[in-house]
Amino acid sequence: MSLLITIFLCASTHVCRSSFVIYSLFLSLVLLAPIQSRADKPRIPKQQTIKGSVVDEHNQPVVGATVFIESRDWFEFNLPNLETTTDAQGRFSLTDEPLHIQGQTLQAKDSQNRMAQISLPWPSTRKSKQLDLNNLRLQLKLPKLVTLEVIDGEGKPVPAALAGIKALTKTWGIGKTDNEGKITFQVPPDVDLKYAVALRDGYGADYRAYRLKLEEKYKPGARPPKFPDHPVRLTLTGAQSLTIKLESAAGKPLSGIGLEPQSLWKPDQPLPMPLPLMFYATRQLVQPTDETGATVFAWIPHWQNQRMYFGVKNKEYVPHRITYEPSKDKGTLTVRLSPKPKEPEKGSTP
Repeated sequence: MSLLITIFLCASTHVCRSSFVIYSLFLSLVLLAPIQSRADKPRIPKQQTIKGSVVDEHNQPVVGATVFIESRDWFEFNLPNLETTTDAQGRFSLTDEPLHIQGQTLQAKDSQNRMAQISLPWPSTRKSKQLDLNNLRLQLKLPKLVTLEVIDGEGKPVPAALAGIKALTKTWGIGKTDNEGKITFQVPPDVDLKYAVALRDGYGADYRAYRLKLEEKYKPGARPPKFPDHPVRLTLTGAQSLTIKLESAAGKPLSGIGLEPQSLWKPDQPLPMPLPLMFYATRQLVQPTDETGATVFAWIPHWQNQRMYFGVKNKEYVPHRITYEPSKDKGTLTVRLSPKPKEPEKGSTP
C-alpha cells in the first residue's frame, strides 16, 4: 500500500501535472489498494466455538467426561482428535476451524464407558437453525452392542475377516473377527446404522444395506429396514481373483501406485456397498502395485457381476478412476496411465 502511494506522489510531482494523468493514477491507486492490502495480510483461519454440557441418565452433570470429534472425520489422518473434558458442572467448549466442526459427529464418553453422540449440521441445513451450538446437550447412556458373525459357504466361522459397520456418513467400527468368526462393536444407543460388511482374501465378501431401494425412496410411508438388535450374519461364499496391472504410456510397469475399490453390489441388496466411505480412514482396502506394476484383489466376491470402479491413488497420473467389467475382463485388467497435464501458470494465457 505504501509503495502505491509513493508511486502516485512521484508521478504527480515529477512526471506530469496534467489532470488526466493524475486522475488515472489516482483511479489505479483506488482499485489496486484492496488487492495490495489483502496481499499484505496473512490468511487468518476463521474459528468456530461450540459449547454444551454432558449429563447422565438422571440428567446430572458428568465431571471429567471426554468430549471429542474424531480426526478421521476431517479427512486429515495425521491430526489428533479435537478433544476436551467437562468441568465440575459438566460443561465443555471446543474451538477450531469450521471445516473441523461443521457436519461432523460430536461424541462423549466417560470412565464407565457410557456414550453419547450428536451429528453437527452444515450451515446450510435447516437443522442448524434448530440446534443451538452454544447449548449442546449430550446424555450419556450404556453403549449398544453390535455383533457380526462371519461364516463361509459351509457354515464354518471365518476368523481374521475384515469387518465393519457404518451409518450414512460415519463409520462406527472396523476390526478383524476372532477364531469364532465374530466381532462386537460398542456404539452409542441412538446411532442409526445402515451397513455391515465383511471380507477376506480367498473367501470373498458379503454385506447388508439397511436402506430403501431407489425406486422406493419417495413412496408415501416408505421406511427403510432397521438394523437388527440380534447378531448380523455375513456369509463369504467364495472369491474371484482380480489382477490389475498399471503401465505407463510407453508400456513400462508403474509400481507403488495404490488402487482402491469403490463399491460392491450384491443382487439381493437394495443398494451398493460404498467401500471407500467405510474404510477411508484406515485405508485397508488400498493395494499398491508391485515392481511388475500389478496388484491382486483376492477377495472380490463370486457374485460381483456388475461393473466395478477402482480409484487410482496417485494425482500425477490420469485417469484417476478405472473400470473393471467382470464379464469382459475375466479377472485380469491392464490399464495405461498418462502423466497428468501440467496446469498453466497463473497469469499465463492458455
